[in-house]
Amino acid sequence: MKKHKLILCLTLMLACTVSTVPVYADTTTDLQAEADIDITVNDKDAASDPSRLPLAPSGISKTKGGKLVIADRTYQVVRVLQKDGTYRLLAGTDGTSGYKDGSAKKSLFSSPWDVVPFDGGWLISDTENHALRWYVDATVTTFAGNGKAGYKDATGKNARFNRPTGMAVGADKEVYIADTGNHVIRMIDKKGKVTTFAGGKKGCANGSLKSARFNEPTGLSFYKGALYVADSGNHRICKIENGKVTTVAGSAKGMEGSKNGKSLNARLSNPQDIVWYKDAMYISDTGNAAVRKLAKGKVTTVIEPFSLGEGCHPAEPCGMMITGGKLYVGDIFTEELIEIDL
Repeated sequence: MKKHKLILCLTLMLACTVSTVPVYADTTTDLQAEADIDITVNDKDAASDPSRLPLAPSGISKTKGGKLVIADRTYQVVRVLQKDGTYRLLAGTDGTSGYKDGSAKKSLFSSPWDVVPFDGGWLISDTENHALRWYVDATVTTFAGNGKAGYKDATGKNARFNRPTGMAVGADKEVYIADTGNHVIRMIDKKGKVTTFAGGKKGCANGSLKSARFNEPTGLSFYKGALYVADSGNHRICKIENGKVTTVAGSAKGMEGSKNGKSLNARLSNPQDIVWYKDAMYISDTGNAAVRKLAKGKVTTVIEPFSLGEGCHPAEPCGMMITGGKLYVGDIFTEELIEIDL
């Protein structure tokens, strides 16, 4: 993944309205996943401390009430952004990595990447622990994998992953996982049974589920029954539908670049996540420090660095979520959540 020099900026003029969500520290772990609980925040205390909470949003989901649930991979926790702009700590120990189940307040993660709703709680891809962790009722347990890297289809802790990252929930309520280090897409049901859904050895190829090849797939997203894959190492976006894998944006041969235009002539660099809004796909084009848009067969740029002079939004966009007509982009380099009116 490319790194980009961060230049502080005062003003950025874009085709869309961009702002940064205000962040205030609040570390109580009491949010329940299913019931959209309204948590009281002392606004006076928050306003007296304008310091920004460190945040590296690599994966973003949302509650039924519209609160954002954020996997913070750098600071090893899962946070909840409330509607007033304050954060609550859902699980993990801020700034401490490790591998520990139990009380959410005392649990430990190692680079939690993504979070999705699952069976009354939240499933978390614990990337460097090579496991899927499950938060429910203020408790964290290991749902699949056991902290050791490997590749094995099995149930629960007998299964093996290698750096699982992005996830997406299908219509069948099963969760699809980008098993990044194994270059495949896995699937897990509510009983914890893990199977391989698509891919095999590392490569770049379209075709059937078994013959298709990926290179470090990362972001996953369902749209109109099809599963879309940010095939990061191949710098492309793939579509899985009716048992076939096809390239829908970027180079089918895995060529990297930065170019707008017709979908298959466009070039991307290490895309990390995908979200949808009104038949348009939004892509965190991480290696190009940009957010791109695929609509009506063409790729365009939504935001990019140096859009005006020394503008700095974004630097390393990763996790994204759209809610209420706004696109939220987690920038893991600048450690902020960028808000864009669509």
